[in-house]
Amino acid sequence: MREIEFRSGVPRRPEERDTWLQFLIDGVSFLDLVREAELPDALAEQKERGAEFPTEPAPLLAGDYANSTRLSAGHLLGEAPDRVPHGADDDEYLLLGCACGIEECWALVAKIAADEDTVTWSDLRNTYRDWNYDAMGVLTFSRRQYERSLSTVFSA
Repeated sequence: MREIEFRSGVPRRPEERDTWLQFLIDGVSFLDLVREAELPDALAEQKERGAEFPTEPAPLLAGDYANSTRLSAGHLLGEAPDRVPHGADDDEYLLLGCACGIEECWALVAKIAADEDTVTWSDLRNTYRDWNYDAMGVLTFSRRQYERSLSTVFSA
């Protein structure tokens, strides 16, 4: 079983009151884990685009998400999603949004299932690109530890 830590992020604008979250999985930034999983596909895409448009440098898009996401505790426990980004199925939950600030334009989503003992994130995917996340596997957490970490952020 994995361990998750939710950290409260800094709101992007002073008028925002929602909680912005950063995730750490086993002490490692979730964003870094995603970037590592996306790297092979992103490099292949960058190479392909460079060959197609040699005068335009192609960006490396692995891990190109905002470092924090505005989500509710219920959303992260697999209850009704806060919102379903463009390109996501109704049973998929937003985990990371686009670095441009519009979360829904480029999103990382997953299925979130919670039972009495565990919370599981599975079927991770980017809503815009068909990249492979098998290297990340299914992320299963102790529900007790998961909720304890959530409560440190949402009770503050």
